[in-house]
Amino acid sequence: MKRTFSILIGGRETPVIVTTKRIRNMYLRVNPDGSLAVSCGSWVTDEEIRRFIWSRETWVLKTQLSQQRTEFINREGTEGPVIWWMGEKKYARYLEGKQDSCSVDGELITFVLREETDERITKAFRAAANQELERRVQGLRGQWDSLICMANGLPVPEIRYRFMTSRWGVCYPAEGRITLSTRLIHYPEEALEYVLLHEYVHFLIRDHSKRFYAIVEHYMPAYQAYSALLK
Repeated sequence: MKRTFSILIGGRETPVIVTTKRIRNMYLRVNPDGSLAVSCGSWVTDEEIRRFIWSRETWVLKTQLSQQRTEFINREGTEGPVIWWMGEKKYARYLEGKQDSCSVDGELITFVLREETDERITKAFRAAANQELERRVQGLRGQWDSLICMANGLPVPEIRYRFMTSRWGVCYPAEGRITLSTRLIHYPEEALEYVLLHEYVHFLIRDHSKRFYAIVEHYMPAYQAYSALLK
């Protein structure tokens, strides 16, 4: 017998499919689509299943993101027909217009171009990507401004966006500035949040010592799973 419900994992509603069997123990696996499958006895309640899943939340997140990572290999770039935008597939269409632009609506990413050239497509895409990253960072940075900067008597940083091939982000403590790579637009928001936190922690510790990663892990216990998406 099967039943379903949803659970909050990593800030996202995740479907849970429960199959009841004549077994004493409870078993959990992550499906390829990120949903969870639980096998257990018929007497086990949904609340008990939720507690069981939450006790393994870090493992669930790591497994989900590891599965996602295989999808993102060679997924960067603006060559259609498929373009990855914040971890989701978008389908490119190209229209003629007076002013170059790039916009996202549902499953479509639309380029309006005076002339359809690789240079114009790339320029329009990166401009739109930087705007989207800025919008999302504004919703993410408040906690790090407060917990890392203000709590330690540091000014909140200026955050810029630039296409970089060798780094996902750079922190300039002396200048009070962080620069994030435009390439982050291709990956889920969790990857962006990890890189943002990573660079904020550099205001406290310049190197990548054990203490540095201990602070990162304190604020983001599943950071290794998010970091793995970018490797």
